[in-house]
Amino acid sequence: MLTAANIFIKYGDRTLLDHISFTIGDKERIGLVGRNGAGKSTLLKVIAGTVRPDEGNIQRPTASTLGFLHQEMSIPKGKTVMDETMTAFDETKRIEERLAEIHKELETRTDYESEAYMDLLNEMSDLDHHYHMLDGVNTQAEAEKILKGLGFKQTDFLRLTDEFSGGWQMRIELAKMLLQRPDFLLLDEPTNHLDIESILWLEEFLQSYEGSVIVISHDKTFLDNVTKRTIEIELGKVYEYKANYSRYVELRTERREKMTAAANNQQKVIDQMEKTINRFMAKATKTSLAQSMQKRLDKMDRIEVEDVDTATMNIRFPEPPRSGVVVAEVKNLSKSYGSLNVLSNVDLTVERGQRIAFVGQNGQGKTTLAKMIVNHLQPTSGR
Repeated sequence: MLTAANIFIKYGDRTLLDHISFTIGDKERIGLVGRNGAGKSTLLKVIAGTVRPDEGNIQRPTASTLGFLHQEMSIPKGKTVMDETMTAFDETKRIEERLAEIHKELETRTDYESEAYMDLLNEMSDLDHHYHMLDGVNTQAEAEKILKGLGFKQTDFLRLTDEFSGGWQMRIELAKMLLQRPDFLLLDEPTNHLDIESILWLEEFLQSYEGSVIVISHDKTFLDNVTKRTIEIELGKVYEYKANYSRYVELRTERREKMTAAANNQQKVIDQMEKTINRFMAKATKTSLAQSMQKRLDKMDRIEVEDVDTATMNIRFPEPPRSGVVVAEVKNLSKSYGSLNVLSNVDLTVERGQRIAFVGQNGQGKTTLAKMIVNHLQPTSGR
């Protein structure tokens, strides 16, 4: 179990996290939600230990492991995709070496009843369990399986990491993290650089993941399919719901409506009591009754409706001139980069009012086609 206790973070005059506390149990699937700037990424960094809070602390079992995929990750250059991915098993190698040491030591020890001997057996059991969780007996095959799930082809495995874009390098980091199978897996926008097929594969992988997963994502469907608990950050406070994202939205609305109704009803009672007190205080025979009623009013627990972040950004665009019926016409369009043929003889007509989606795996030419349509990129042939 991981425990966040009384976490407080303040930047200048702004309180980002206001003495928040929560726990994360075994095999939990948690979505961390809130407006941009609410403190979601900062909270993950606090959990991971890369940011220290002004107050409070994070506690988790000493032997537990943690992986954190964040937005500023970079990988070393000069290695092939497979070699870099296989560094995920450095821990597996360390476990193998330590298990070999323990086996050798157990062969010579005879203090079977001692506490030290039992500690050694317990360490061996824990290491053996973790080793099999990492699937240490089949590392190469597991690495290939996860890389392919994240969209890499067999031919990519021997290419240098330097040849890939930042989005693909992020996939390599994600692959390494999934191979390490940490007890607590923190994912900050993992789907940003994934295509649809890879997102579906990641959803399935996380659904059967043995550890706990805490994820930040703007992909509602991804959150619905992966998470079963939602932690909302709003104005420095956290609110917890035992539900996925869509159900959380419903429960949040219901909770606030009930709280507002209860607060309004209580205020009616308070207003009536205050009127009665004022009327009784004017009569000498009922002063003591009024004072008694005032004491009850002072001791009443007032229902406070939680503050809601209602800040909005208003953007207005000038009305564009009406276009012709045919907005764009693509004829026999092709694009090649050296020997790599990205698009071949594409024909497309875009008419006013249409809504069109370009879909396909990364690297199939979606962005290239869009850039050629708006004349930001010249085609190899066609117009």
